[in-house]
Amino acid sequence: MTQDNGAQELSFQPKLFSGATQKKTVAIGELYKELKKLSKELNSLEQETVDTQTLDTVTRQLLAPALLKHKEPGVVSYVSCCIADILRLYAPEAPYSDSEIKTIFNVFIDQLQLLGDQNNQFFPLREYLLTSLATVRTPALVAMLPDSEQIVSRFFTVLFGVVQPDQPHNIQMQILDVLQQLLEEPKSVPQDVIDVILLQFTRKRQQDNPAAHQLASDLANATADILQKYIYQYFNDVIVSASQLRADQMRSEGEVTGQRRERAVSMSSSLDDLRSAHYLILELNKSAPGTLLNVIPQLEEEMCVDDVDIRVLATGVLGEMFAEKGFTLAKRYETTWKTWKGRRADTSPLVRVQWIEHAISLYQHQPQLSRELNDFVVEKLSDVDEKVRQAACHSLGVLEISQSVQGAIGENVVEALSERCKDRRSHVRSEAIISLAAMYSQVYEELEGGDVAARNKWGSIPSKIFVLRYINDPDIDSKVESILTGAILNFTKIKDDRSRCQRLLFVFSSLTTKARNGFFSYMRRQRDAIRFTDMYLELCEKQCSGATDESGGALDQQIRLLIVKISMLFPDKSKVENALTQLAGLHDADVYKGLRQTMDPNNDVKSVRKHQKSSLKRLSSLAPSLLEITAPIWKCVGLTTINRGLVPHLIEYMSSGFSSSSGAAQNASAAETIL
Repeated sequence: MTQDNGAQELSFQPKLFSGATQKKTVAIGELYKELKKLSKELNSLEQETVDTQTLDTVTRQLLAPALLKHKEPGVVSYVSCCIADILRLYAPEAPYSDSEIKTIFNVFIDQLQLLGDQNNQFFPLREYLLTSLATVRTPALVAMLPDSEQIVSRFFTVLFGVVQPDQPHNIQMQILDVLQQLLEEPKSVPQDVIDVILLQFTRKRQQDNPAAHQLASDLANATADILQKYIYQYFNDVIVSASQLRADQMRSEGEVTGQRRERAVSMSSSLDDLRSAHYLILELNKSAPGTLLNVIPQLEEEMCVDDVDIRVLATGVLGEMFAEKGFTLAKRYETTWKTWKGRRADTSPLVRVQWIEHAISLYQHQPQLSRELNDFVVEKLSDVDEKVRQAACHSLGVLEISQSVQGAIGENVVEALSERCKDRRSHVRSEAIISLAAMYSQVYEELEGGDVAARNKWGSIPSKIFVLRYINDPDIDSKVESILTGAILNFTKIKDDRSRCQRLLFVFSSLTTKARNGFFSYMRRQRDAIRFTDMYLELCEKQCSGATDESGGALDQQIRLLIVKISMLFPDKSKVENALTQLAGLHDADVYKGLRQTMDPNNDVKSVRKHQKSSLKRLSSLAPSLLEITAPIWKCVGLTTINRGLVPHLIEYMSSGFSSSSGAAQNASAAETIL
């Protein structure tokens, strides 16, 4: 009702109780009717024009325990909405004492906890309550309470618990609004609230409830200036505490066995705490980097502490952060970027491994940053520790070589990687050869298309690989053979013989004279391997069929001599000898026939591969332990590089190319040389 002076008044005075004591409500049907009518009229009143004196009676009535603790959930929902409107109409002051406000907001939170049930008949009332809290900014009342921490913490726990991916977007936004008010209004933020927010960035929480993670990200970005000091304090407490514990434990001496065991468990636990904290830093950097303003200098300090594990963690985390935010982060924190680059010379190889892995990843994620790292990558490719060299080689091999990555990687890096193919450690050599070949495979289209810059940087890779034959090391030779038809010639993916021939001619044409000799030397090595294997199989087949006049001892001796010759071609001679001896003892004609077919010059590539797969599958069923050791033999003797299927195309290129363009003439010359 509107008075003559324009003021609105509450005309409806509900009958909510059956007596004057307010201890017992009217019948439930009547109660719902009264509350519904009251809620409707309160909702229609405007804050600017309402006569709040007309609200005094219901304002007190609605606080009755008989209503707030009613067993019917719908009653409490209606009462909550009515009180929310009372607070709206009285704003900015509240007609309640501090203790009453606490009671009210605890009831509100109980109602909000039911927002997850969207099918409930009273869901619209709870949604109305949330909307009122968000738009009227009622949570500001909580901030004015002398001890509001418990209520604020409950708000965060409950609302992060009820937010779900399938909820309407407006509800998620209103939840965000309420939580943002609860951070902006109080003078300080409870530690429990910080814990709840950071919990949403853990891997498990992101998987279990991505909506809660998104809510935390949005909230952290919206209130980054508020959260900065609390997040810094959180990580500082965790990191300092764990670091101090580890330092104390490292200084402990003279423990008995039980104490040492206990110290080891404690050290492991503190390291787990550190890892969890650093993982959270990474997740915040992805979702809400503005909250880490004071944390990044803290990570910079960690890179210089005595504890190697902490230096490894800090170096890795900052490496990922630079990959994520790149140039902006490096420019904003120049001293941190400089300190991070300096970790390449850390006294611990564990830190240097961590550094080189992340430094090389910058080629892919932040090419503009990585260009200044080329000389440092070259430096680590020659590191005194083999693990660092191996990590550098491997990291280069797993890069996706896009156009930007091609431009970022320096020629000096490619050259240094090729030098590692001759490293004194076999596992480093292996990684280097695989990585060079993988890079070549990825840039082949640019090379074939005549890209001059690409040819200058990458075009010499096949030559660098084939000249390794001059080292005459079975380990290197075996590794080169393993990548020859794969990454270099790509015969495993190219389906037709003409395209295979074109690839072979292109690669061969790019080779230096010395590399061509190396290529042919690998072919001769295969020829020798085929000759010895053919003789070995012939003897195995004789032994298998019993069709021989020779004594068993003489036959065994001949097989033994051939096994020794074959094993000389492979890195682990003793294992190969043992495997071939067991293979001869299988007396399985199908395995022998399959191996023979892989080196039959009358078979094309498709047939060779078919026989390789079928015979190795047969071997796997008979003697699984032999598969890993003998598979390189199948690959070595398999005629997949130059075989019958390529010969007609080689002849065609040779006979038709000399009178054509320079490219065709080059192919013709290469085909003639190969034939």
